[in-house]
Amino acid sequence: MRGGAKVDWMTCTWLPDPDEWVPGSVRDLLTAVIGPVTGVEAPGMFGYEQGLKFFVTLADGVQHHVARLDWGGNHHKCRARLDMSGSACGKVMDWSPVADWIGQLWDYTLTRVDLAVDCLAGEFDVEDARDWYLSGEFHAGGRRPRHSLVGDWLDPAYGRTMEIGRRGNGKMLRAYEKGRQLGDTSSPWTRWEVELRNIDRDLPLDVLTRCDEYFVGAYRCLERILDASAERILTAQAEGEIALGKLVHHAREAYGRVVHTLRLNLDASELLDFISRPGIPKRLEKASLAGFTAAVSPAAYLREETSHESPSRGF
Repeated sequence: MRGGAKVDWMTCTWLPDPDEWVPGSVRDLLTAVIGPVTGVEAPGMFGYEQGLKFFVTLADGVQHHVARLDWGGNHHKCRARLDMSGSACGKVMDWSPVADWIGQLWDYTLTRVDLAVDCLAGEFDVEDARDWYLSGEFHAGGRRPRHSLVGDWLDPAYGRTMEIGRRGNGKMLRAYEKGRQLGDTSSPWTRWEVELRNIDRDLPLDVLTRCDEYFVGAYRCLERILDASAERILTAQAEGEIALGKLVHHAREAYGRVVHTLRLNLDASELLDFISRPGIPKRLEKASLAGFTAAVSPAAYLREETSHESPSRGF
């Protein structure tokens, strides 16, 4: 299944024209590529004078943060900075309008672009990253790059990460067990992520539109991964299902007996009205933004829960 690499984070800076209304320009861009957004004023960060956070509205009026704009002030010589998170990037179906918009800015610079590939079935995993590293397939100029191992490598359950390279050098690979990070201790889902920064290099605009080429260009051994990568909608579905499963588990553990007691005196519709409230759990916001729909199969979740259920203690 071929999904290809995708942009998972994007940061750029530019020098606005004197008569440019920076918030309006960015809002128009975001609206065009991810849908209607709302801007909320915030203190400027990283030495910028002014700041603005952008949100999209999910079901029942929930606001989800997707991007940030900072601009103005002498510290950065009146420049502006746009930071698009993974949530925003996941909604962009075509990066050509973004690249075109940036290309028209004065003195623009791409400062960070993350490119990610998901192997939902674990076709390539963190142990492949380790093996390729030990066999010299990440060497650059004959030298082995620095690496680090994060997580429970001695007794894997909650997620392992292998980092190759250094952020300070402008290029770093992260291979990590995404499904386990989200809470599914048996998930094979592995994410491969290349982080590129403008350190000792210029990031060209077409990195946004030729993601596959720049992803494998970072380390040639990554060519093996792309044919196994997951489609965007499948990734969103998997993330949502894992998050929802964990929430169902905690709800049963914490409030299952309470709900059972209420059912003795209330019918189904009365019970739902009594215990529900508007909104989407924070763990599900990103997945919902990317197109996940919670088509829950209660029987499936019940089977999953009872298979892990601790013995009844009674009281």
